[in-house]
Order: sequence, then C-alpha cells, then structure tokens
Amino acid sequence: MTDEKGNHRIIKPGQKFTAYPHEIPEAFRDVVQALETLPEHKPPPPITGVKGVYVLKSRGSGWYDVIDVNGKVLNEKALKKEVAEKLIEDLAK
Repeated sequence: MTDEKGNHRIIKPGQKFTAYPHEIPEAFRDVVQALETLPEHKPPPPITGVKGVYVLKSRGSGWYDVIDVNGKVLNEKALKKEVAEKLIEDLAK
C-alpha cells in the first residue's frame, strides 16, 4: 500500500489501519477485513440531453429557413418547405 506521500506501507497481521479501497492492492483485498461497512459506490446518473426545437420561418415566395431555439438559422441557403421540413425531421432524431 502507499500512503499520502507515495511511500509503501507494511501492515502487520492484526494491525488496524485506515485506507481507501482503491489503495489496497487487488492481491490483498481478500485478507483485509473492513471494520465499518463501506458505503456502496453508485455511479452518477447519465446525463440526458434535451432535444432541440426547430421551427420554419418563411423568407417569402415559398422559401424557408430552419431556426433553432436560440434563433440561429441552421441552413445556408433558403430551402423549399418540403426540404426544410425534412431537415427538421432529421435534426430531431
């Protein structure tokens, strides 16, 4: 085992010591007994993203832009309505 200075420690039989589970080598974990019950390590819940919301905004004459929640235009050139709706469908996946 290593202490906080990075030095190896020798633990004698029957000796009590304080250590985190990751500080005890795998080879010795079966002979070391915990004096207290260890809290169960639970990984944090996964982060889930929020699906974007996209809307069509008409430029006039049958041409549209796809706008995100922040008001940013996502297409470079104006799109026909069918193509803009397909883009929104693809982005929502």
